[in-house]
Amino acid sequence: MLVSELKQELEKYDKKELIKIAAELYKRVSKAKKEEYQIDEFIKDFKLQTKPQEKKVSLSDLQNEILEFLSDVDQGYYASPNRKVSKKERSGWRFKVKRYYKELISYDAGSMEGVLATDLLIEIYKRISRGSNYLLFANWETFRAIGVSQYEYSNMLFTRILNRGHSENTLKKCIDLLGLPSDPYESLSRDVYDTFISHLVSSDDKHFVIQVLMEKVGELEEKKKEYEKQRKETFYLQEEINDCTMCILDISILLGEIDKGIKYYHKYYDYSTAEVKEYVLLEELERYELYSEWIQEYERHSLDYRDTLQEKYKKFKCMTFN
Repeated sequence: MLVSELKQELEKYDKKELIKIAAELYKRVSKAKKEEYQIDEFIKDFKLQTKPQEKKVSLSDLQNEILEFLSDVDQGYYASPNRKVSKKERSGWRFKVKRYYKELISYDAGSMEGVLATDLLIEIYKRISRGSNYLLFANWETFRAIGVSQYEYSNMLFTRILNRGHSENTLKKCIDLLGLPSDPYESLSRDVYDTFISHLVSSDDKHFVIQVLMEKVGELEEKKKEYEKQRKETFYLQEEINDCTMCILDISILLGEIDKGIKYYHKYYDYSTAEVKEYVLLEELERYELYSEWIQEYERHSLDYRDTLQEKYKKFKCMTFN
């Protein structure tokens, strides 16, 4: 049945009958689907979603509105009951962000207004990323709530930022976004790094990014040592170090400096066991079809490799010598 046909059928019923129909349809939707499509929130906030489009405000007014919203988010007003932000506003936060996102990306990234719009999009992205790991909003799946994946959002930001040119400032601005929490519901931290790397055009860009990431790893290592002295949790610090290390490895491979990348990986990448650490590296070498390097790396370490790696070793050996 087409939507137009559905509307014609529904017009035959009065209010009470429509309520019965809606209730019956609601009961037939599985709990998983209700959560996936946020049916409850949709019903509660239906008027907010369907109200007439307001006239586009000026960027200056929009900026003031967004800054107030971000301030409220930072103070926890969208995460728990308070007198500043009503329950209805808290549950409808995503509709605000959807509107902000739509209006801000409409500004040409190369214009003066577009630069401001990009900076505001970055600030929103920071909160949405953090909100997927920490309680900042009424729901945790923040990217799904606004209908834009973290990969899509980050790629848009990299494109807009580098529209201003591949300078040290713009590249650093992109690198700052890499350290934000990744969406645990889509496991996209690697995808965000990959899309950033895809924006690096020249070897100068790549070498500069490696330099900045190495400095960042150094800072994180120092911070990790301080945390260890204070007996504080270092898991997330090490995760960020690992992500930066993998990014350095990938860029080194693209530059043809494979040995340097592997050496750096061994020094800073850390995981639960030596075999798992080696498995991650071998998977990366395979991804780039570096089979000779894969074999050399495999043979360099006397480890009890898992069966899948042992089988790959035999396969790649045959490929190399045939």
